Amino acid sequence: MLRRSFLQGATAAGLGGALFARRALGSGDLPEQVLPSSKRAFNVLECFLYGGLSTWESFYGVPEYGRPDDPNPALRNTQLYTFDNPASSALKNAVNACGVPGVDLTPFGQDALGKTVNLGPLVAPLLGRKDVLDRTRVVVTRHDLEPHEAAIPLALCGRTLGAPSMASLGAHVARYFAEGASVDRRSPFSYAFATSFIPSDNVLATVATGTLPGSSRPLLIKVDGVAQLNALLERKGAGTIEERARHDALLELYVAQQRGRLRWRGQGDPLRSPKLGELAQAMRSVKNVDGVQTVLDPSLFVPFDSQSCTDTATNLPGMSLRLATHLLTHPVEPARYCCVVDGGLIAADGGGGYDTHFENPYTQARNLKNLLTSLLSRINEPGEKDPSKLDLDRTLVVLSMEFGRSPQSQGELGRNHWPYGYVTVYLGGPAQRGLHGAIGPDGYATTFATPAENRMAVMLALGIWPFFADSFGVSDVQGVVGELEGAKSVVSRVLGVTS
Repeated sequence: MLRRSFLQGATAAGLGGALFARRALGSGDLPEQVLPSSKRAFNVLECFLYGGLSTWESFYGVPEYGRPDDPNPALRNTQLYTFDNPASSALKNAVNACGVPGVDLTPFGQDALGKTVNLGPLVAPLLGRKDVLDRTRVVVTRHDLEPHEAAIPLALCGRTLGAPSMASLGAHVARYFAEGASVDRRSPFSYAFATSFIPSDNVLATVATGTLPGSSRPLLIKVDGVAQLNALLERKGAGTIEERARHDALLELYVAQQRGRLRWRGQGDPLRSPKLGELAQAMRSVKNVDGVQTVLDPSLFVPFDSQSCTDTATNLPGMSLRLATHLLTHPVEPARYCCVVDGGLIAADGGGGYDTHFENPYTQARNLKNLLTSLLSRINEPGEKDPSKLDLDRTLVVLSMEFGRSPQSQGELGRNHWPYGYVTVYLGGPAQRGLHGAIGPDGYATTFATPAENRMAVMLALGIWPFFADSFGVSDVQGVVGELEGAKSVVSRVLGVTS
């Protein structure tokens, strides 16, 4: 195996808190005045809706905008009315096929422009769970990068592609919790789940480490590649258990010898060598790979089919959510962060779950229904105390995406990329029910959070101070002049916590 592959794969799996390279990164405990510890989440489940959810029929519908009789011809039949107007019944047909009787709207909150924002028919499963709906926060988000390849790293890391500090949220979480981890822990703090279908050059942003130690890298698992994962975990290439022990001891000897060469005349501490540290971490990760085996039950990888609307297929997002829920609720070594990349029950025409360039209404309805149904089935209902399910007092759930879909149609039934006004949705944890921001009649957000602020909000929800050299700066927060003010602003605007 190439040394580069060894470092990027084995090292970055991040197997175990005691194995992390511990170095001071400038982070500290979150002040109580920013977010009281009693309101913080214990862990986070992020569902990344690959391709971009159509905002208008789901979490942000304003009936006044885009009407067929709008005085501005350029705005007619847009947003909510793109596929629901006198000339098109595509949306009505799509939701009917998914068991929703009509294109009904449910008032949710008032935006920064004073407009009543409604939840649309695509979120019908959520409307059936009032307990979750009462803990739902919708945050308008905006940036200006239209290609997937640029927008995905920005959404997942809060940094643009190529920035040295472009680290995934999972990496920040793993780095932070490793600093205070028990020496007995050998399983990762952060995981990402994807499929082989989605291009790796996009989803690899889920495990980017930026300038953080490589040991902070989340463990990426492709749920449709379990055979390959099991083969790696078994380490058959290293021989028997005894042979593996000798192999590991030999590698440790080589590292010790090289470390000795970095000491001045064999004395004192060795000169700093990040690559040597990464190599040593990779070796320790491989040596302790059974730490992953102890928390991953093989039965969790058994495929199952699900029906959503009129389609039935192997439910890879459901499998990922089953794995993530198991790890987040593990009784001994619970994960602190899991990211599920939702590629849809059936992929959209443009790739992924929601990249609907040619057919938007039905594809979006089917794949969002599948995600919400699968997710809500793993969240405890009122009075239910199943320890194998998620508790929203303990777990913050985030629905994120790289951008939304355009307010106007693309072709006859599609929608194009739209980073200029879309939403990030928070369920439970410290997030308070409500809405932040506003999107105008042209589809452009006028008040919004940035991808960086959304990343910082999740860190703050976990008690992680986001301002240090390897993470974010005050300039990443809109309209503030200091770190404390910046942290309070993010907590207030994004999470809705004001005291």
